[in-house]
Amino acid sequence: MIKQKTRFSLIAIALALAGGSLLVFTLYREKANPSCKETNVIIVGTNTEFPPFSFIDDNRIVGFDIDIMQEVAKRMGKTVEWRDMPFDALIPEIQLGNIHMIATGMTPTPERARRMLFTKPYTTENPLVIVSLAQNHITGITDLVGKEVIVNDGFFADEYMQTIPGILLIRLPTTAEAFLALDSNRAYAYVLAKHSAQPLLTKYGVNCYNTRHRRDCRTSRRTTVS
Repeated sequence: MIKQKTRFSLIAIALALAGGSLLVFTLYREKANPSCKETNVIIVGTNTEFPPFSFIDDNRIVGFDIDIMQEVAKRMGKTVEWRDMPFDALIPEIQLGNIHMIATGMTPTPERARRMLFTKPYTTENPLVIVSLAQNHITGITDLVGKEVIVNDGFFADEYMQTIPGILLIRLPTTAEAFLALDSNRAYAYVLAKHSAQPLLTKYGVNCYNTRHRRDCRTSRRTTVS
């Protein structure tokens, strides 16, 4: 888990990158729809299956993404109402107007950019990691050809792995389900972002797995606004 001092430093950097664009987006939204000014509550959708960015601790939604959104709302004089939901429900919910923003790891694509506004990225050094059981030796991405590989549905790893011919993808909604499937030998490997992998590898035992980083393939984190 992120140490307290480092956490505050990272939040400050993230606010410098994302906070300004969030404020601009919100002011633009209020200008386009004056009724938005009447509420002091920002409804934010998230998915709490991805520590350390968004997760449940002591029945509370917490994490790095959560801290950033709370601080931005505080500086805007508003409060946040959190809506925890499956990742694949976030885009439909923001399009329907049921939530105002999304605070979770959502990679911008041309299709998504036509539906939502994305802030500047506030984390970038987040390479993909290939995780396999200790007995399944992996040297690189080519070792996965012809094998079943887990990704989380809709995340960057899913999009990237679709570009590799010959890999049989198994899409699962959460990291917990993915590690359970991997431990049950339902797949040869699991591909996800490094920052999401670290707390789970610590939890389940680093020595139980092989890991290989794809340092040439990095994902970033941004906040989205309808």
